[in-house]
Amino acid sequence: MKHILLGNLLILFSLSFAWSHPTFSEGVDEYQVTFDNSSPNTIHVKALITLEDSLLYMSQNGPVPERWPRYIRNIGVTNQDGKTLEVIDNEAGGWILRGVNSGQRLFLHYDMSVDHESESWPGGIDGVAYIRDWGVMTSGRALFVMNGRHKNDIRIRFEVPDGWSISAPWRVLNEGSHTYSVPNLTELQETFLFAGTQSELLVEREGFTLKFVLGGPEVLKEQARFEAVASGVMDYYIDLMGGVPRLPGDNQTEQCMVIISQSDRVDGEVIGQHISMFMDPGGDQMNQLMGWFMFAHEFFHLWNGKSLRFTTSQTDWFKEGVSNYYTIKALNQIGFANEHLVFMILNNLFYQRYITDTGLGNMAPAEAAEGFSKDNHWGLIYGGGLFAGIAMDMEIRHKTGNRASLDDVMRNFYREYGGSDQTIDSNDILAKVNQIGNTDFSEFMKSYINGTDPILLAPYMRYAGIEADTSANQLRLHHLQDKTDLQSDIWSGFLGAH
Repeated sequence: MKHILLGNLLILFSLSFAWSHPTFSEGVDEYQVTFDNSSPNTIHVKALITLEDSLLYMSQNGPVPERWPRYIRNIGVTNQDGKTLEVIDNEAGGWILRGVNSGQRLFLHYDMSVDHESESWPGGIDGVAYIRDWGVMTSGRALFVMNGRHKNDIRIRFEVPDGWSISAPWRVLNEGSHTYSVPNLTELQETFLFAGTQSELLVEREGFTLKFVLGGPEVLKEQARFEAVASGVMDYYIDLMGGVPRLPGDNQTEQCMVIISQSDRVDGEVIGQHISMFMDPGGDQMNQLMGWFMFAHEFFHLWNGKSLRFTTSQTDWFKEGVSNYYTIKALNQIGFANEHLVFMILNNLFYQRYITDTGLGNMAPAEAAEGFSKDNHWGLIYGGGLFAGIAMDMEIRHKTGNRASLDDVMRNFYREYGGSDQTIDSNDILAKVNQIGNTDFSEFMKSYINGTDPILLAPYMRYAGIEADTSANQLRLHHLQDKTDLQSDIWSGFLGAH
């Protein structure tokens, strides 16, 4: 929508904006984002941008990125002389500027309407934008109108009402201020922000910070428990992998922000290296378990998915399924999930989804995620990948007398690939497993990953002295009465000693 604003008002805005940021570098893009608790459904944005071309656009990320511009209102642009420029809606989404040149500094203003809950979003509203009694959450995808593709050192100043604070993942320019430096346009989009009366909890290790943003009275009551669980999971992953997350190139991960808002349901989404969740602190044990399972799974992606990156979706079974395996091990490691709950998760959540997946028997797990169809074959990828990871771990432990395991594969990958621009493909996985396990998983990969044969857990679980019974379409795990010492050791390694 095009909106005309008096040029004199924009001249006054431009002067005040520039004068209030004396440390800004000439030529960088600058945003001022204002939250108002009297009308929380509207976020006001003003920006000073340097044009690379004549297009204004929003993020192309997310399941339905074409929706982002729908929530932008009153968009307008002026030049530094106060002249209002023509802004035309682009049929492809976004806006076109008339009569502009590359290198021009222009003033942009618009409002974002936080009305996203009025329609359904794939994956839920937790990854988009919402309003609660304790404040406003938005993703960078939903908030920022941008220009160009090569912007660095972007500056953002937030204005919030008295009694409110802002939770953002970026580096603060001046201690105690609401002014931040954003490295690039990717990090501008791939993030979450929260403004309100939320509380923050920081868990720090080796220069890496896990920032919890907690909203809602029942969530705030559980702050100490949240810290204990999060600290335990983080310590397990750091010990497992051999260090904190390392992203490739200049995007070195220093902080992961996890927003947890009180809700009567459990849901979660990850954008970039940040997580947004709904949790019910008063829910039953399984409800709590699912909430923390979701957190631990997404958190592990900072290692398996971000520090370790993969060439194509043909390795999604490893990225998602093996992450599920270490999620289960992490929750058991910290005492949050005992053996009984682990057995329930393996059957009720994963095995049932696996055997009822419409692709089972006619689609290879390596092909199931092609064309962004991962959610359509959740059972094959998340369940089948989990069972493939278990089989690999059991085989390696058995072949090496429990002196090596899938843990060594993950650590070796982290040392070799973590923080680099290199990516991992299926051949790399096979070669690493064979090398560390002193085995040959070629037939396994051919049959179960690149082929359509259902994965049989029984022969691999027997290495740990566990009988895997899948009669009546249920996965029932039972301990054998007379285990060898090696089987007992492998079982202990399977879940991880407390």
